[in-house]
Amino acid sequence: MCTGYVHPGGEPIEGRQDMIVLGLILLIIGLVAGISILTTIGAILLVVGVVLNLVPIGGVRRRVY
Repeated sequence: MCTGYVHPGGEPIEGRQDMIVLGLILLIIGLVAGISILTTIGAILLVVGVVLNLVPIGGVRRRVY
């Protein structure tokens, strides 16, 4: 049984929320500590995680006839 989140099409979402959380943590640590590489990596992970959550990947199609 899948313990993660499930896409509306019934497919499990693998690690997308983890990517957002990791990006947020790295972004905050980078801003607080003043380490620009952590801020950059955190921002990239955050954006990629949000995009992966919004874009249906894995064959979920919605056709309107």
